This record gives sequence, C-alpha cells and structure tokens, in this order.
Amino acid sequence: MESENWLQETYRHIDKNFRETHLPLVKELVRQPSIAGTGEGIEECATKVMDILGRLGCVNIHLERFVHSPVVIGDLISPLPDAPKVLMYGMYDVQPPDPIEAWTVPPFEGVIKDLAPYGECMVARGVANSKGPLICFINAVDSIRRVLGYDPVSIRFIVEGEEELGSESLAQYVQKHAAELSQFDTVFLNGTRQDEQGRPFTINGNKGILFFELEASGGAWGGPTEVDLHGMNAAWVSSPVWRLVNALATMKDKEDNILIDNFFDELRPLGKGDEKLTQRMIDVFDEPMYLNKRLFAKKFIHRLTGGNALRQLLWQPTLNIDGIWAGYTGPATKTILPYKANCKIDVRLVPPMTAAHVAKCIRKHLDEHGFEDIQMTIRQKTPWSKMDPESVPARAAIAAMDHSGYPDGSPWPIFPGTGPAYLFTNPPINLPFASYGLGQSGRIHAPDEWMTIKGMVENEKSCSAFLYYLIQLMEEARAHHVNTTK
Repeated sequence: MESENWLQETYRHIDKNFRETHLPLVKELVRQPSIAGTGEGIEECATKVMDILGRLGCVNIHLERFVHSPVVIGDLISPLPDAPKVLMYGMYDVQPPDPIEAWTVPPFEGVIKDLAPYGECMVARGVANSKGPLICFINAVDSIRRVLGYDPVSIRFIVEGEEELGSESLAQYVQKHAAELSQFDTVFLNGTRQDEQGRPFTINGNKGILFFELEASGGAWGGPTEVDLHGMNAAWVSSPVWRLVNALATMKDKEDNILIDNFFDELRPLGKGDEKLTQRMIDVFDEPMYLNKRLFAKKFIHRLTGGNALRQLLWQPTLNIDGIWAGYTGPATKTILPYKANCKIDVRLVPPMTAAHVAKCIRKHLDEHGFEDIQMTIRQKTPWSKMDPESVPARAAIAAMDHSGYPDGSPWPIFPGTGPAYLFTNPPINLPFASYGLGQSGRIHAPDEWMTIKGMVENEKSCSAFLYYLIQLMEEARAHHVNTTK
C-alpha cells in the first residue's frame, strides 16, 4: 500500500472495528482494579497487561520487579531494518475510587452513559488516567498492522504500576537498562490532549519540582518544646505558629513576588524554538476559558493578562504553600498554644533550574532572616524534562495535531505539571519526548472519572497519525543526511 494511503485506511479500520473489538478492550482493562497505594489488584492487572500485549503480537513479554508494583515490558518488532524505534510509556495503576458513595456508577465496571455537554462517555476509575489512553494506543498499533500487513514501527512497551506513588520502580528499570534504551529514537506518552473547547495540544516536556516541609517548634528562641500549652500562656510564651507564619511571610510580598535571594539566578532567555511555540500558544490563548472554566479565578497573578499571563505559567517557577497546620481545628472552642507548626511547600522548576540550588537558596534565606531553628525536610526532587521543539518527534506530534481537523492547536513547549518523563529525556537516556493524543476527559482522581467515546475513537486515530508522521519525517531526515554527506 502506498504510504500516503495507509493513514486514511487506518482511520477507516478504526471506525469499522471500534465498537466491536476496540471499546471492549478498554472496558476489559478498567474493570480490573489496580490501586497503587493499597496494592489491590496490582498483580492481576500487570498479568492482564501482559496478556493484552501478547494478543497485540509483542515478544519478550515479562515483568521486572524493583520496589512496589512490577513494570510490564513487551517488544513489538518491525521487520523493516530502518523502522523507527519508539518507547511507549504507559501506566496501569490508578488512584483509589473513594469516596465510593459519590460515584453515580460502580467505579470498576466501565459503564457508558451520557454526560452533558460531552455526550456518550465511559465512566470508570482509570479510564482517563491512564488505562484508556494505553489501550487506545494499542488499538491504533493493531489497526496499522492489519491495514499494512506488518508493523512499520518497532515499539517497546514500558507500562508501570507505580506512577501514583512516584515511579520508583520505573526509575530503577531505566537505570538498569540505560544503554539499551538510549538506542531508541523517541519516547511517547499518549493522553487526552484537548481542552474544554476541544482545541488539541501537544507536550514537549514538564516542569520539575522541589517539595519540602517546614516545621517550627519551641526551642532556644522561645515557645513550648514538648506539649501544647493553655492559650492563656501566649501572654508570656512565644508561639511556633506565629514563628512559622512570620518565616513564610519573608519569602513572598503582598504582590506575590518571591523574595528569596538568588532564587532566579539559573534562569536563561528562551531559545528560538521555545519562543516560536510560546508565541503560537499566545496567538490562540483563550483567557476567559482559563479563568472562568478551569481556574475559577477572577484574575491572574500580578494582574497579568493575555500572553504575559501565559508566559508566567510556562516559564516562571513557583513557590506554593500546599498545606499548613497547627494546633486545634476541631468543633467548638479549645484555646491552646501549640508547641509546633508545619507546612508543605512545592517549587515548580523551569529549565535550567535545579532542586539543589533552589533548596540551598531557601535554607540560606531562612537562616539569614533569623529562622535557623526552622527544620526543612526535602520530600521530593524531580528534575524538569525538555525536548528540542525542532526534533523529529516534536514535529511529528505537531503535524498530527495540525492535520487532526481541529483548529487552534497549541504545542506546549513545556507543561507546568511534573511527571516521570525526565527519566527518559535526561542523561543517560537523552531521548526526545512527545506527548499527544486527541480526546476529552475529566474528573481524574475524582468520582465519576470519564472519557468520551468519540475521544477514544479520535485518540486511536491521533496515535496512528503520530506514528505516520514520525515515519515520514525520519525518512526525510535520513534522506537529507545522505544528501548532505555526499
């Protein structure tokens, strides 16, 4: 079959077979519980993923065990010697369905129902995050083979069951197999990448994170050291709660400006590729949609608007208090002077910031402001991940998006959330990363998690399109290399 014809033929195959064979496979996987935090159904779900990969035609299917949940591995090998080699990263674990009583359907049955205004949806824990996208990619690959009669791409499936716990086993797997994995061409993460208005987007990387806790307790500076005191003692004994609040107040001013010396020292101007993608996002940025439908906020930080607000989201770090607690917060009255106070803080890191530098700056800031006694405990340091916007996988994802039939697509040069993509994009693997996929979904981690049926169909088509353009662009790159080296 001519290369320009197989993508459209694959689309027709998906349309013809979706209801009978593709949709039941999504339901099969979401009906198997696999709760990372408790371990419920993890082993059974890992076995089921192995079985599904076997039905796809993978070889070398096995489990690799490290910390908690096993990593499922399977290889799909193309007969073509120059076929692109793709790492398909997916996950089979989910969050608990609690609170059960808030679901309108059983969380592990894969019920299909109408949800306004999106229409027909599957409602199930994990259907969006991330079993549905995993199966949609598998269905797309199967459809391509049935149309062509062979696999035009070699794929290693790396499907973890610990994403909701921090991907510790995935980190060890990548470290163990670094030399082999670095020989692949790209890593792909499928997802439902359409916003509330149906506009698609791609992702070229993620911000990193520094997550830490601060604890103020009584000591040489004052304050009770062992037990909460009666509130009347606040007349002559200092409060650890006020000490923590005062320490936090030195880090930001009333206009939300971060006041920590050297905090921003690592930042650099954007390169041409990132600036180009940022401007493309600005051109289609829908400020009212973000404020009114996603953020439920009246305005952006620093009173920013339009493109300046979007640049702030993409390219500036954060200093965010996730939670703060101390003393008595129950019903009625109980007057106490707590002997300690705690808070959790996360810093989102943008390239080329490092967690080590930022943590050092924060510790120095506390010490220089007289808060040497406040304990700082680092809980998480996840590096950022970043792909060259001019790389072949980035361009393939953008080409698939631009030919999807949906206008005003946005290629995110970096996504403000954090994930494990850095394990593949950073040394020693150093692979370009792409994340794309049509489809709308919602209520991830919440009761009645959903993904549209239309979105599943279009997600399979978008995965097919990504592989199609990846093949095409890699062939062009090889031809160009040959011509320029003659």
